Amino acid sequence: MNKKICNTAGYHLWLLPCLAITLSACSNSKPMVTSAEGTGKIVAEVNAKPIFASQLVQQVTDKLRKHKNPPAELIEIARKAALDSVIKEELLYQASQTLLIPDIDEKIEEKFQDLKTRLGSEERFLAYLKRHNQTVETFRVSAKRNVFIGQYLAGKGLAEPHIPEEDIKSFYKNRPFNKAESIRVSQILLTVAKDAKPAEKEEIRRKAEEIRRRIIEGADFAELAKEHSDSKEPGGDLGYVRRNFMPPEFDKVMFSLKENDLSNVFETKLGYHIVKLVDKRSGQAPYEDLRGFFMKYLQQQRRPQMIAAHIEELRSKATIERK
Repeated sequence: MNKKICNTAGYHLWLLPCLAITLSACSNSKPMVTSAEGTGKIVAEVNAKPIFASQLVQQVTDKLRKHKNPPAELIEIARKAALDSVIKEELLYQASQTLLIPDIDEKIEEKFQDLKTRLGSEERFLAYLKRHNQTVETFRVSAKRNVFIGQYLAGKGLAEPHIPEEDIKSFYKNRPFNKAESIRVSQILLTVAKDAKPAEKEEIRRKAEEIRRRIIEGADFAELAKEHSDSKEPGGDLGYVRRNFMPPEFDKVMFSLKENDLSNVFETKLGYHIVKLVDKRSGQAPYEDLRGFFMKYLQQQRRPQMIAAHIEELRSKATIERK
């Protein structure tokens, strides 16, 4: 199968294998190799560690998802972007290998079971792996890499960057809406993958409706949030928030509630939410009430830049060869 066939046959379920062939054919690389990380031809080496063509396929597919007949030039642009992304991940993973994680197998199993639980059945789990061009083995390899990289970033202070107190206070002081109405809310979030099929979305929505029913019947919101929510806040507590901090559809629901009201299940681009309004106040909220929220906001703003800068530092010391 040549590039012309790949470009003109249409964008259907066979795109993954088609792209795998295209990505391999587009590089003057070494012969076919197989390892735990990937298969196919080697498209780059990072400190002599090979990057395989198969490691690029899913990212390229995601980038081309909106294009029914992507031309060769667009595939090549997507391939280069995917390769750069994989190289960055490899730099972080290699740096993380100085860590000792005694319970690494337990952490991998936790990620494995968490995904299974979120998808709801073994059948949907296997379908998810197939859709993402993965096997159980490659998923576990990917999970292991994610655990190492996550702990490495945390150890470097990059997962949750330190925000100086004066920066948080300045941010609080200079908000043009800091005297507007503020509300304290808790949420339960069930995330939905961007490529989830309608049946999967419906199953997650039904789960959210069941959780809401249990709350109405007297179950503790915080406990259910701890058990089911994909949001990281303890007990689902978002703290005090102002208008325009959240997506418009989120604001619309939150600010329509009265104190202790429970929202219906509603959808945003993240997934399905249930929100409870805990408190509502007018005027300027005390700094301590908003400090945690502002700190998280600033962390989210600075985290990507700080990680990117660290990757560039690692890159400067690495030997990278693109094939």
